[in-house]
Amino acid sequence: MPADCEMNRDPLPSNPPQTTGTLESRLIVLVPILVGVTVILSAWRLLLGVAVISGLGWAWKQYQQKQQQRLATLNALFYQLIQDNQGRLTALDFAMHGDISGTEAQEYLEERAREFAAGYEITDNGGMVYCFSSIKLPERYQTIDVASVPAMAEPEVPKAVAPKKQKRRVVLPPPMNQTELATRLGVHPTTVSKNKNKPEFLDWSREKDPAGFAWTYAPATKQFFAIESEGDRKSK
Repeated sequence: MPADCEMNRDPLPSNPPQTTGTLESRLIVLVPILVGVTVILSAWRLLLGVAVISGLGWAWKQYQQKQQQRLATLNALFYQLIQDNQGRLTALDFAMHGDISGTEAQEYLEERAREFAAGYEITDNGGMVYCFSSIKLPERYQTIDVASVPAMAEPEVPKAVAPKKQKRRVVLPPPMNQTELATRLGVHPTTVSKNKNKPEFLDWSREKDPAGFAWTYAPATKQFFAIESEGDRKSK
């Protein structure tokens, strides 16, 4: 009987596993979504980087153009003032006409002075005058009508009279600070500081200077400026 009962029992239904199929179907859906999100995020970062770099490049280009335009304006003003004032110009005049700061005006004139080997003159109140007597104005800055200027006949030089010697132009050294002047004179900077306000500083600096230039101190700019020696003046 037990055997018959066992034979009469219905076998348990066998259900195939569904876990693997469900997981695969989910992965098929999720993988493209994840890939798409990753591509979108990467592209967004890339586009943002390209936009930032392009913006910086455009801003730098605009800045360079403005600087070039500003420099062209200052150059035109510089040549015009040089022509109007016969080669003599101060930082104050240039700053007032160019609507710039005194520091910027002095830096610009210092650069032009080095470029054209300009000279310097010190006024009685300690001011500095730039002398650009050797500058030949570019054609685009010249405003003189050449046709309106009468031609001057060259004077005839008698054969028995020797031609006069041309005046020798002395190029003064550029302005220097205390350390630079001390190096030029071969002394310690403190020695220059102790003597700069003394009346005999001109003679003292002339004896120390290798080229025989006398030096004067300008408190307004805290710089030292060279002055022609007596020998150079007589030689003229």
